Amino acid sequence: MRQDVKTLRKARAAAPASQSAANAEDAGGSRSVRRALEIFEFLLQLDAPTTIGEIVTALEIPKSTAYELVRTLSDSGYLEPGRRGSGIFLGRKLFELGMAYRAQVDLLRDGSQIVEELRNECGETVQLSVLENDMMLVLLKEEGSHPVRIISRVGSRVPVNWAASGRLLVSDLDDNELTSLLSKSVRQSPTGRATVEIDKFIQQVRKARKQGFFSELNETNEHAGCVAAPVIDGTGRCVAAISIVAPEHRLNKANREGLTKKACAAAAELSKRLGAR
Repeated sequence: MRQDVKTLRKARAAAPASQSAANAEDAGGSRSVRRALEIFEFLLQLDAPTTIGEIVTALEIPKSTAYELVRTLSDSGYLEPGRRGSGIFLGRKLFELGMAYRAQVDLLRDGSQIVEELRNECGETVQLSVLENDMMLVLLKEEGSHPVRIISRVGSRVPVNWAASGRLLVSDLDDNELTSLLSKSVRQSPTGRATVEIDKFIQQVRKARKQGFFSELNETNEHAGCVAAPVIDGTGRCVAAISIVAPEHRLNKANREGLTKKACAAAAELSKRLGAR
């Protein structure tokens, strides 16, 4: 429900003096950031499009400053015209940020459950990995139940070209972005079998995303490999990958196909919970 601008202005005037003092001490970019956040908060409370004039009145900021902030935030997609062109309101970029936050929270909660269930189903070590900067990060892990199993560590980071999951985690990047990332991060694995040719790796990335899974053998560790499937969020981005890691002798063609189906089913379930269509 839309709140009255005068009511919001009175609430702001009643804010603690310490807050006003902190505002006065801000300068330059810090003050601009604070004012941009105040605009977001104001629109959120107002719950309806408004005009720059109302923003100036309610937040008591200079008109020239308000126009400049609104222009910058609109150009970046954080503000946009209201329906039927009436005033301005919160933009699509804020929705994307909210979806990213929600996905991260749900990813840990639901991902933990699904990773454990998949481990119980297949008996192998299962990992949930994400992209952190230009590296693959193991976020969640459940050890396999077989006497001979692959040991991995939560928090471990490896170059994306070492892992099947890595191909999926970078699959939303275009070729130029991929080339830039890979030129800084690609390196040969301990086994000497990782793909280090950038053009070839990009082809593998496109294939992985198109088919919805990827597998590797002996690229990172001798006599071991994995199969991986993408976790997709509500915006269609790959935000994580679920992988099953196993010794080489349990990754023959028949077993690998079965494990791939299980990984894809688990990833699809987690994607569904994150809002994927």
